[in-house]
Amino acid sequence: MSNGMTNAELNAFLETLARLVESKAETVKDASEIIREAKTE
Repeated sequence: MSNGMTNAELNAFLETLARLVESKAETVKDASEIIREAKTE
């Protein structure tokens, strides 16, 4: 049994992240900060 994400879950996460970046990021720096904030610890 795997504790990772399924391909469908990963695709959904990436799509959500892409939409967030498109709607909020005004610069490349903004985009990178949004993505880094989405990382798990």
